[in-house]
Amino acid sequence: MVGKRKFTEDDVLEAATTIFWEKGYLATTMQDLAEASAVQRGSLYNTFGSKQEIFVRVFKRYTEKYFLILETDLQQPCIISALDKVFSSIVKRLTGDPDRKGCFTTKIIMEVTHQTDDLDFCLQYFLDGLEKLFTQRLQQAIKDKQFTGNAKSTARYLVALTRGIAVTEKIYHNKAYSTDIYKTALTLMPLEKKP
Repeated sequence: MVGKRKFTEDDVLEAATTIFWEKGYLATTMQDLAEASAVQRGSLYNTFGSKQEIFVRVFKRYTEKYFLILETDLQQPCIISALDKVFSSIVKRLTGDPDRKGCFTTKIIMEVTHQTDDLDFCLQYFLDGLEKLFTQRLQQAIKDKQFTGNAKSTARYLVALTRGIAVTEKIYHNKAYSTDIYKTALTLMPLEKKP
């Protein structure tokens, strides 16, 4: 008689997020995931298949939550306020972590690029999603006469800026330093305050 599972997939994915964030993808083992989630390795294999499949689900889950935060931050009526909200939220999350784990997505991007097609797909999905959200908001800003640049090119610039801030924060862990980076970048963009 097969026993019932005594864990939820969501709890396992939450525990796996913590381990992947702390140790990285490559250094994390199925045993680490089993210990963190208090689930036997065999049960993890039966439910998820492999470490990579667990990671893909973790990354997708994390990405969807991140996109929701970004969408909310971008809802400000003025493009300058919207972008300031996005970047101040990023800086606050990064510099507010007492464990100084850094940015989950940037850490993984730096570690696992070109390991497998599935992992590359996850990373591209994340970066493409950021670009899409920024592009949509900038297109609206063009309609509102708050932005005079190219929405897609500027969105790519903003994606790169988010990753750059994540990297420099890991080194300096200084809110004022990171804030200065994005504030300077925003002053150089063709943004107009709505009259």
